[in-house]
Amino acid sequence: MTTISNSLTKKDLRKSFWRTFAMGSSWEFSRQLGVGYAYAMTPLLEKIYKNQPDELKESMERNTEFFNVSNFCSSTIMGITASMEEQNAVEDDFDTKAISNIKVSLMGPLSAIGDSLVMGTWRIICTSIAVTFALKGNIIGPLLFIIAYNLPCTLIRWFGLKYGYSMGISFFEKINTSNVIDKISYYSSILGMLVIGAMTSDYVVMDTPLTFGQGDAKMSLQTDVFDQIVPGLLPLLVTFIMYKLLKKGIGVGWIILGTFVLGILCSYFNILVP
Repeated sequence: MTTISNSLTKKDLRKSFWRTFAMGSSWEFSRQLGVGYAYAMTPLLEKIYKNQPDELKESMERNTEFFNVSNFCSSTIMGITASMEEQNAVEDDFDTKAISNIKVSLMGPLSAIGDSLVMGTWRIICTSIAVTFALKGNIIGPLLFIIAYNLPCTLIRWFGLKYGYSMGISFFEKINTSNVIDKISYYSSILGMLVIGAMTSDYVVMDTPLTFGQGDAKMSLQTDVFDQIVPGLLPLLVTFIMYKLLKKGIGVGWIILGTFVLGILCSYFNILVP
């Protein structure tokens, strides 16, 4: 059996790796991902405290504490935690509060990377590509999204667990001192906004059939006015209005409902093209 670090093997890590996919199923308000985190850690803790039932019980309670992070980033914290739990198993004077403190310290930075780089950027890119195929009725669209989005997330889960365990606390110290988290969050947020802006012109469709004038002087409000000012002006205005409504704290459900009602009314009175 290939050994990664001290007592845990690749087989042990794989057991916890597969459990991370079910972590979100136990989400609840008081501890959020805490119970799921303990469930994923159980194979590792049972191996570490194999002959220490009292310490195993304490570690299970400790790893059921409040926990919330981008799901696919949780395995990195699990690896570091497992490394620290091993230290606790052999050192009588080990401060177990350090384990909880490291978890709390890592939740914010790793969530920043996960939310900005994957949820806010990569997911949008995958969606924009997949929608292009889906709008044409091509089944490649949804399949492409499932593969393209989940493949890097799965790799992050495995290698985060593997290297988090082998590097232990030094992993946190390296990423914390290099400011890599801040840099990734900043540049990925810029990329995400660029992608969303590009998607606006392609996937927000709004045209008006309204015209004014008569005979040869008849002009289309859409092609002769709006598109001459800025191509895609109406979709841009609608996107900006949605953004302002969200900034004012109006719920997404109300915005969707209002959009449906307004769209039906404008189509009925021939203000917008159905």
